[in-house]
Amino acid sequence: MLAFWLDRYGFDVTVVERARTLRKTGGHAVDLFRPAMEISAKMGVLPRIEERATNTTRLSIYRDRSRRPIRVDLTKIYRAASDRHVEIMRNDLSEIYYDAADVEYLFGDAITAISADGEVTFEQATSRRFDVVVGADELHSNVRRLVFGEDAGLSRYLGAIWRWRLPRNRWRRTGK
Repeated sequence: MLAFWLDRYGFDVTVVERARTLRKTGGHAVDLFRPAMEISAKMGVLPRIEERATNTTRLSIYRDRSRRPIRVDLTKIYRAASDRHVEIMRNDLSEIYYDAADVEYLFGDAITAISADGEVTFEQATSRRFDVVVGADELHSNVRRLVFGEDAGLSRYLGAIWRWRLPRNRWRRTGK
């Protein structure tokens, strides 16, 4: 998304990706709520996202030594979180955003050094100078390590990342 919008506003954008091609390994489901859907609509890709929606409405959790699974009606959770929602597989979403962004991609490469003046050295490509370098390479970011050092003050990863936003007017008091 960031690459799309930077390009839209006139910046020359280069995306560096370690994988040799766009990853299409299935991935996990990604839930988009109103803000992401509105941004995707402004990008002109929301119809494609909705075409590839998983349409998952129920979750069944099976536990050891339990006779019956726990069944969760996901639509209730979605509605509590936002009035708009779509779930899509990560690889489908990546492909849609990739197709939408008219930017340079360096596949099969990685950044090996970043200098204070914006000089970026790559494993494969020749060094180039950039005005801004954005590290979007996940939790144990190579870019973070190169800029801030080995111990960049990382928190301990517990295996999941959750983010929920529930407006105050939708809070309910429980009496406690």
